[in-house]
Amino acid sequence: MLKFLLYFILFFIAATLQTVLVPQIEILGAQPSFLLILTVIVALRHGTLAGCICGFMSGLLCDVYGPIEWLGAYSLSYCIVGFALGQIEESFIDLNLLPEIFVLALADFFKDIIYYFAIGKAGDDILQAMISLSAPNAIYTVCIGAVCFYLFSPKKKKKIEMYTQPGL
Repeated sequence: MLKFLLYFILFFIAATLQTVLVPQIEILGAQPSFLLILTVIVALRHGTLAGCICGFMSGLLCDVYGPIEWLGAYSLSYCIVGFALGQIEESFIDLNLLPEIFVLALADFFKDIIYYFAIGKAGDDILQAMISLSAPNAIYTVCIGAVCFYLFSPKKKKKIEMYTQPGL
């Protein structure tokens, strides 16, 4: 129950950052995706169901701010990404910081590809959109995501063994 409350608060913070802060920190049209970062963190830590639910909620929030004719495209793409990344957690693969950052970059591109197919873009348009829109957004998201992954990484306690000499 405590984890659910923690992730609800994190979702609220990510949604607030996405809607209020992101337009202010835009660099040459590139915007980070705090909601994708949260979806990736949740999916890699808690599996497919949690990743799928967090992805759906994140996508639903993005759909609210998107064009009405493409309603549901973000929900679909974030949900699929959350489910796919949750498979990594359920296959017992424990990722360190660098592979998690690489997975975040792949997730950003994968999310955009699904979104572009869902809204009906043609193949040439998808390639152009990936180069001009997705790549700068992915770089920006990965830079911020690296900091978030470092802050939210589970700290592994190092085992310290103490040896005593017999007879002391």
